Amino acid sequence: MTVNAVCPGYVDTPMTDRGVERMVALTKRPAEEIRKRIAEMSPQKRMVTTEEVSALVLYLLSDAARGITGQALNVDGGTAV
Repeated sequence: MTVNAVCPGYVDTPMTDRGVERMVALTKRPAEEIRKRIAEMSPQKRMVTTEEVSALVLYLLSDAARGITGQALNVDGGTAV
């Protein structure tokens, strides 16, 4: 058995959309500005996609990853927060 943690950064999902809506309500800034600031936290200047997160999960579930255990794997585009 292996045990690992997948640690995504901001993922472009409805959950992030709700977070942006809350930030809009708190700051009165436009949603586009908040989304841009979130993206700029990553060296890649974008949010992670659900496909990128799921690809890592599928890899970890495969026999090819049987030697990987006890790891926390970031999928965050290099975000340093």
